Amino acid sequence: MQAIRKAIIAAASALLAAALAGAAAAAFRRDAVSIPDGEKVYTSETFVMDTLLSQQAWGEGAEALIADVEALAAGLESRWSAYQEDSVPDMVNKAAGKAPVTVPEKDFSIIEKVYGFSRQSNGRFDLTVAPLTKLWGISAGRTAPPADREIKAALELVGLSHIQLDRTACSVFLDTPGAELDFGGSMKGYAVEQALALYQQSGITGGILDFGGNVAVTGTNPNREDGSFAIGLRDPLGEGYYGVLRAADKVICTSGGYERYFDYDGTRYHHILDPQTGWPAETDLLAVTVVGEDGLLCDCLSTLFFIEGLESVQQHLDEPGYGLAVVDKEKRVWLSPSLKGSFSLRQESGYRLAE
Repeated sequence: MQAIRKAIIAAASALLAAALAGAAAAAFRRDAVSIPDGEKVYTSETFVMDTLLSQQAWGEGAEALIADVEALAAGLESRWSAYQEDSVPDMVNKAAGKAPVTVPEKDFSIIEKVYGFSRQSNGRFDLTVAPLTKLWGISAGRTAPPADREIKAALELVGLSHIQLDRTACSVFLDTPGAELDFGGSMKGYAVEQALALYQQSGITGGILDFGGNVAVTGTNPNREDGSFAIGLRDPLGEGYYGVLRAADKVICTSGGYERYFDYDGTRYHHILDPQTGWPAETDLLAVTVVGEDGLLCDCLSTLFFIEGLESVQQHLDEPGYGLAVVDKEKRVWLSPSLKGSFSLRQESGYRLAE
């Protein structure tokens, strides 16, 4: 088992080096190694929450901090993965159709927040999508789409009407056997947010965190006068990156159909499912990057906007709580006004800024 785990980490590391999924870190990785003489960089890569967690940190306490973040991620996986025995979703899913499950207030607040976001999205982002996710099994190596009847049956188990939340009792109840909660579309962003808080509180000189394409940077980049980091945003149609975003002390979450998929009979089926149709989302977008301080929200929004498409993106470019960098299928890049001063388009990428 240990050998398999090492092989998975090695494969993931090679993939990361070639083209990091989501907000690829090609640019800031180059900046990160150019630190002042005598400063020791501590690095770490570990496979957790079904993805690769990569860290680089320097300054007093950096080594211990990296270990603390790894422990944080492992704890969140144990608590929130539906595939972990006695996790929150595991307990709620097993009790579906039988009885409510009482959870600690902190856990209930997270569920309540994701549920509230799901309601606001009118079900286009849905924390009960697990029956569809398991049926499609794209991350598990499926090579052909399910039958229509299978999708129809799974759709019967998906929907916010199956969830009953009791704030007074801090209880969660799924009213139908087979209905399941899934926090895969939100928990990695939350993990990056919590890890960034540890970075900020630690007193280190600087640090870089990449969690399956969800990125955070903090501290000072000595290669730039303003101390910011350059974050390369991956080209969703090829190698390299289409632009560079400069940021610090923010969470950067990216979703795209290029991350996990299979090809069958001339059609590509990606892992971002539309809970209303049961099929991979039909969208006019290639990639959605959300930048903000609320990692859970950024993670949810990147998925939602990818499903809803360009029209929804255009309606939310001016939101005060987050910024958007979005690539559509016409190879146009749509930017929130708040990001225009910190974004540089890579001219040779073949993309162009939307007007």
